[in-house]
Amino acid sequence: VDTLCVAKALKKQIKINKMDNREQLILKKGYTILKDGRLLNLENKEVGSVNNRGYKKIQVKLFDELSGIKKTKEIFIHRIQAFKKYGNKLYKTGIQVRHKDDNKTNNSYDNILLGTAKDNYHDRGLKKIRESQEIATKASIKYPPKKVEEIKKFYENNNNNQKLAIA
Repeated sequence: VDTLCVAKALKKQIKINKMDNREQLILKKGYTILKDGRLLNLENKEVGSVNNRGYKKIQVKLFDELSGIKKTKEIFIHRIQAFKKYGNKLYKTGIQVRHKDDNKTNNSYDNILLGTAKDNYHDRGLKKIRESQEIATKASIKYPPKKVEEIKKFYENNNNNQKLAIA
């Protein structure tokens, strides 16, 4: 095996992987992302649907240079808008696309930001953060409040070391 050929092939593969950003490919294919966040296909018809997590997305067949075949890829519309707004900054390590108003379907230009996971978490707003913390707390409770009160009363009546020491 010619190691030089293998090294060139690996280098080419890495280059393809780095260049394989779906958002840029969609825009190159002729799709248009409007400032209001709608995505138009080549016939100027709005495209996209909402996935089970609440994000707008499209599915398209793109040519995969590594395998040599067309593959169906899911592309999120908020990421297309972020690419249009920020370019390759979108692909920096640790960067996420954020919805300023925490509305996953609002992909308008002014509502899309880049930031960290922490920024994205805080975009949810204090009310939603508290709600999710309350749900998580309730999910971690082993015993219902009534059972906890029963256990406390039992402890007070039967297991009080101070009473035992006095007697």
